[in-house]
Order: sequence, then C-alpha cells, then structure tokens
Amino acid sequence: MARTQSKCGAPTKRGGGCRRLAMVGASRCNLHRGDWATYTIERFKEKQRGRART
Repeated sequence: MARTQSKCGAPTKRGGGCRRLAMVGASRCNLHRGDWATYTIERFKEKQRGRART
C-alpha cells in the first residue's frame, strides 16, 4: 500500500517539502494534518502571492 500512498509535501522549516507518507484518506502526514493545517496553507499561499507582486 505504501507504494501508492502520496507524500505529505507540507512546507518545512528548511524550505523543502515533508517527505513522510500522507495518512490514508488525507493529503498530509500525521504531523501536518492538524486543525492548524488549513491556516498554515493559507498563510503560505498569501506569502507566495506577495512574492509574485514584487
């Protein structure tokens, strides 16, 4: 099953993406799929939009 499971991909402190396997039925691993995940993703997207404007 692990071969078909996707990777988490959440932004890490080092700037890369998380390489852990995502939880079954979720897009993130158990470390990155908490209630705050939506907030973190929105904040990351807003930062990317700010970079695109400059």
